[in-house]
Amino acid sequence: MIAVSDAPGINYRVPRVSGLRPGTVHRCGDVTAFTADEAGFLVKQHGLATVLDLRSDPEVERYGPPSGFLAHDVGWLRVPLTGYPRDTIDARRPGVTDRTRYLHGILTDSVPGSWPRLFRALAEVTDRPFLVTCHFGKDRTGVVVAALLTLAGAPAHEIAADYAAGATDLLAKADRFQDKWLRRGHTREDYLSRLRTSPVTMERWLAEVGTGHGGIETALTGLGVASADVARVRSLLADPAPASSRSGHPADGNDVQGSPR
Repeated sequence: MIAVSDAPGINYRVPRVSGLRPGTVHRCGDVTAFTADEAGFLVKQHGLATVLDLRSDPEVERYGPPSGFLAHDVGWLRVPLTGYPRDTIDARRPGVTDRTRYLHGILTDSVPGSWPRLFRALAEVTDRPFLVTCHFGKDRTGVVVAALLTLAGAPAHEIAADYAAGATDLLAKADRFQDKWLRRGHTREDYLSRLRTSPVTMERWLAEVGTGHGGIETALTGLGVASADVARVRSLLADPAPASSRSGHPADGNDVQGSPR
């Protein structure tokens, strides 16, 4: 186990929450930041088989493919989540309300068909460990991972803690994204504010999805996701053993593991 700021890549971690089969879901930002050695170590250690890339075409054109993982024959599935309104987070220092509305936009206002395509892909790859990624590994990745953890039966406070856990690494490696804040005309402090994550944001979003849509599963099927895909993903994510039977593996932590230094 190593410190978050020493982990490979950007915002990489392995969520460990109640109900989730250990080692199934991995998450990160800027998947291009992994070297071939770092990617190879993770593939060997965790059996990572697929990168599920939520980035848009312009992001891939600007920053490139996940070359480190491709060097080890890891599958690269592009399922962009795009088209949602961004005005809710364009403020220099958005608050919890802005951030929560932004997460709602990713779920409900992405290009029609995005979520059905995503779950068709998930239904094919969830039988082996996979990596969910976007540019920061925070919002698009956060919404997708929160949906998956919810389907696995994780409680909201653990999902919120996982969402918030990324801030430490993002803040430590913020200078990698200097081009972003310069193009926006923001200061470094503005951007540090934008990179921070709070469990309150995720808790509020999950609660509002519950009251406004009847929960994650109902929201997904309402967007056109096939019930069969939801059922298959849930069955593949579910932990076959209770947490109490795995000595030394608490249900409320996040593994952050990287290559030897």
